[in-house]
Amino acid sequence: MAKNIKVTVKRIADLAGVSTATVSRVLNHKTTVNEDTRQKILAVMEELNFNIPGSSSLAASRTILLFVPDFTNPFNALIIQGIQQSAGNNHYRVFILQSKEKQLSFEDYDEAVKNHSFAGIILLSSATNQKLLELLTVSCPIVMCSEYCDVNGISFVSTDDVSAARKATEYLISCGCKKIALLNFSLNFRFSRYREQGYTEALHKAGLKKNEDWIVHLSSISYHLAYSYALHLLSQPNPPDAIFAISDVYAVAALYAAQKKGLRVPEDISVIGFDNTELSAITNPSLTTMEQPGIQIGYQSCELLIEKINNPKTVKKRIIMNTELIVRESTLNFPQR
Repeated sequence: MAKNIKVTVKRIADLAGVSTATVSRVLNHKTTVNEDTRQKILAVMEELNFNIPGSSSLAASRTILLFVPDFTNPFNALIIQGIQQSAGNNHYRVFILQSKEKQLSFEDYDEAVKNHSFAGIILLSSATNQKLLELLTVSCPIVMCSEYCDVNGISFVSTDDVSAARKATEYLISCGCKKIALLNFSLNFRFSRYREQGYTEALHKAGLKKNEDWIVHLSSISYHLAYSYALHLLSQPNPPDAIFAISDVYAVAALYAAQKKGLRVPEDISVIGFDNTELSAITNPSLTTMEQPGIQIGYQSCELLIEKINNPKTVKKRIIMNTELIVRESTLNFPQR
């Protein structure tokens, strides 16, 4: 199988005198290919001993490959838990591989498949390279999970990050906050861009100025990195009166940075996180956060993949899960007992 993925798709196209997209259509049993062209491609496949995806060797595999960007983000652990639950219920194993970079690369995929045959792949890592995604869809069924790009034929499960971020920011505004900072991840990622979009929309709707000095883009989901930047934010001559963090990890860092500066949470500054991981309930004060159902996202992603494995002609599905604002003690409107 490694030979198929690493070399043969392009070789088939070159030897048959067609594009890789045409080869892909034949491999995916599309009816839009001229019969003479189809036979020419099939003849090249036979000559190269190419195993067509969906053949008995692929169907016999009971292992799902899961690419993750990192293991430090507690939200990823929830997604993995959901994927493993679904896989176990359907008698599949899960092979988990961390991408070398935050975004999936050809090298990551090539190394993973050299000595393994996978029934399907779930991408929790970001993958925006169109050629790589085309190669993935040719090799075996694919589902994107949480982080996604809208590619033809690839199903995904995620949340409405724009709406969720807008709701979190609007809640801070309803608490009387007017100087709201954003602790964000790299804008190379869809969820970061969309959450910043929702934050910006809420400020604009309320007539509040977007202050670029209060917007931070971090390179990893790291408590220590977020803590340093939160301290910097709160040390400015004109500090914010609230922080919206796109991860509970960032929010916890912001909360303790505020306490380090002698600020009271929520009296002097309010803090909202994102994900509703266990971290949000064990801080002091407890953390208001946007809950996204990580376990359900993972579970549903694996269910879609297994459906695609069992029926390759299954149409693409786009599932957007609900989010919910969980109000706790780090914001002013928390009901006092």
